[in-house]
Amino acid sequence: MTDFNNDDFASLRPPERGRIDPRQWRDRWRGSGFEAAKRILFLGALILLMLIPLGMVEGVVQERSWRKQQVMDEVGEQWGPVQSVSAPILVVPYDMLETRPKADGSEALFRVRHFATFLPASTSMKAQSHVEKRHKSIYEILVYGAAIDISGTFASPDFARWSVPPDQIHWNEASLAVLLPGARALQSIALAVDGKPLTVEAGLLPQHPRGQGLRADLKLAGARPISFAIKLAVNGRDALSMLPLGGQTEIEMSSDWPHPNFLGSPLPKSREISDAGFAGRWSINHLATGIPLAWRDGEFTLDPNAIDRVGVGLAEPGDVHQQTDRIVKYGLLVVALTFGTIFIMGLLKRDRVHLVQYLLIGAAISLFYLLLLSLAEQMSFARAYLIASLVDITIVAAYAGATIRHVVGVFTGLILAALHGYMFVLLQMESYALLSGTIGLLLILVLIMVATRKVDWSAIGEDAGIAREGPQPAP
Repeated sequence: MTDFNNDDFASLRPPERGRIDPRQWRDRWRGSGFEAAKRILFLGALILLMLIPLGMVEGVVQERSWRKQQVMDEVGEQWGPVQSVSAPILVVPYDMLETRPKADGSEALFRVRHFATFLPASTSMKAQSHVEKRHKSIYEILVYGAAIDISGTFASPDFARWSVPPDQIHWNEASLAVLLPGARALQSIALAVDGKPLTVEAGLLPQHPRGQGLRADLKLAGARPISFAIKLAVNGRDALSMLPLGGQTEIEMSSDWPHPNFLGSPLPKSREISDAGFAGRWSINHLATGIPLAWRDGEFTLDPNAIDRVGVGLAEPGDVHQQTDRIVKYGLLVVALTFGTIFIMGLLKRDRVHLVQYLLIGAAISLFYLLLLSLAEQMSFARAYLIASLVDITIVAAYAGATIRHVVGVFTGLILAALHGYMFVLLQMESYALLSGTIGLLLILVLIMVATRKVDWSAIGEDAGIAREGPQPAP
């Protein structure tokens, strides 16, 4: 008869209800892809965390840009502001008899002074500017000196439309006004009417249009056409514009600066741009501006700030702060693709990358933009971009190769080099930047799909779990 003990019957006992081995829970979660989801969520959280240092770098870029604007304003105060010039405006006083109450309550006729304003029937404005680069501290500011010629004619002032008697018109008190807000940067001016020079005085009078400018007294003998010619030289920065006041205004502007930014409405009817400079021509009728050719006080107010002026701004295509700001906006994409490369290589090679390793690599990428800005303020942007890229690629590739795996470092360095090169190409594009960026993202997505096409996402973590458990005893 065979003897049995209690241990022999242990395997025949049914398992206790409600109790599951923790290893069974782990296997169930891993089998359902929990390990893959956990790693992907961890990677996404790390990428979003990198928004903090990238945002700090972007703040530094904006602060440096504001500082440059302050320096430009300081130079503008010393050299000259943004300039805008108008054709001359003719103002003629006249009297009208009006009934006004007296102190005792009765009414009486009073002679009241009024003013009539006339714009030229035709105007020609020509401006030739020479652009210079001035340096203050580490900043470079564009300034210019402009020679402006303005000529044209006034039609004979017509007061009959307002039924003003000829003997009440004060022709000898007529005056010309020129709107010039940047008069403090005026270098020289010469004004002639019918070939006779006039004395130009500073400031405008209450009867003149609002704003800042110059004036000249004009003693007329009566109603007649008037021709004028103005030659002036001004200093300014950033932009030069003209106020098209008159029946028909012809404007021509040229400069030795090859990067113009045409301002206002309408755009020039013709323009030429080359490495030697630019030239633009406008032809504007007063019907397009909405400004009448003549009016009395109280009928219309000429506001220089409301006039659609035309002109040219001096564009600076190599502005380091604008380009750095644009490249920082792609920073999250660079971080995501770099982290994704390390993540996929870790899956293929079955390596685990620690949180600290990801953070250090992300910090190196963030410092790339700060290094780029600091170098670009001292040298050309292309050279600064090359140096900063080489430093960033070397640091990231060397660290990944030393702490993860040599092949991971090499592959990560190649991907980062391709990204930096691609971003630099995007910076040079304007019309096709969006199209090129979209195509690049699609290609990157396809490469990721190809690289991970054989990855068993549900099995991620199983090999590592078996390795931790150690070898199992043979049955």
